[in-house]
Amino acid sequence: MSSFKSDFRTETWTLYSVGLFIIVLRLTARIRKLGIQRLQADDWAMIQGIVWYTLLVVSINRIIFGGGSNFMTPEEVAALTPETRQDRIVGSKWVLVSEQSTVLTIWTCKLCMLFIYRRMTGGSQQAKLINLVFIWVVAGFIGTQIAIFTNCRPFEDYWSVPPASNQCWSYYNYAIIEAIFNISADILMLLVAIPMLFKTRIPLQQKAVLLTIFGMGTFVIIAAILTKVYALYPPLISYSYLNWYFREASVCIYVTNLPAIWSLLRDVFPFLTRWGYQTQRSSGARSAGVSRSRIDGKSFTMQRLGSANGDVDGKDDLGMTPTQSQTRIIQHGDPQVLEINTARTFSVQQESISDDDLEAAVSTIHDNTKPGHSRTNCTAV
Repeated sequence: MSSFKSDFRTETWTLYSVGLFIIVLRLTARIRKLGIQRLQADDWAMIQGIVWYTLLVVSINRIIFGGGSNFMTPEEVAALTPETRQDRIVGSKWVLVSEQSTVLTIWTCKLCMLFIYRRMTGGSQQAKLINLVFIWVVAGFIGTQIAIFTNCRPFEDYWSVPPASNQCWSYYNYAIIEAIFNISADILMLLVAIPMLFKTRIPLQQKAVLLTIFGMGTFVIIAAILTKVYALYPPLISYSYLNWYFREASVCIYVTNLPAIWSLLRDVFPFLTRWGYQTQRSSGARSAGVSRSRIDGKSFTMQRLGSANGDVDGKDDLGMTPTQSQTRIIQHGDPQVLEINTARTFSVQQESISDDDLEAAVSTIHDNTKPGHSRTNCTAV
């Protein structure tokens, strides 16, 4: 076995193992938080992404460890036998599979990130920018599919040996179109994400971690460029482009899933919840957004989530303060969580509910038409 083949196998399966592990962590975190039935669109998209990512690593290894493809030198064409020709036909089909699985893996990651961005922005002005990027990403996927199905005609010439035309082994026109949509979409997503992260109300330490993760998107862009260089630039054309295919896809997987495991890390390492926040021990309870209340004669501690010194267990996985304020109610020894829509002042209206119902209670504060007055209703669910 040549050194290239051995290194190729080691690298691709190592990257794949890390990526799959991160995906499993992400899904574990999301299921712990939401339950299987409440998983969101990006979660289901990533579950589907496992299929494309697995198909990609299998296909590129079949190309390298099989009999080759219709990417051939004149000497290899002259040395063809019926057996080697059949092996190259099979390999050429795997090349087509690798192209499609690369696109499906990368575009799945793009859609997942856009779903996360949309949750983070809600109805803000930035949401409109994200919708425009979303449209561009979808248009790019459609464009790449049109390109790959029209690049080599008839379609079965993709596995013709020797190749019927240069387009059928080089994918030249398709590769240019795919690069334009792929790289431009990545740049647009970074231009939207980085400013959004700078504006988030989280400590500098946590913000730096998230910026580092999303900054890995620059490597994705570099990998996408190098993929085309090794696939299209004649002096450098070689099977090394497959290395960059998989590096690009793997980093896409990492960048997409790492932010989503933040909530799991905060559960395993509780100190991360307050990492970077300044806490006060004395009259500090009030300044930290903590107050005490009584419901049905039982004492509760109410703590605002996302406050300057409070807990940051917000709705999104990134630990960011959501558009709606939240309050945690802690019955002595028994935590319960309520979500509170924006309110200036409020009083607690007592209702007769059982302890079991109280543990599942969700409270929503509605702004009252009278200035300076609002009300909290505890509703069992």
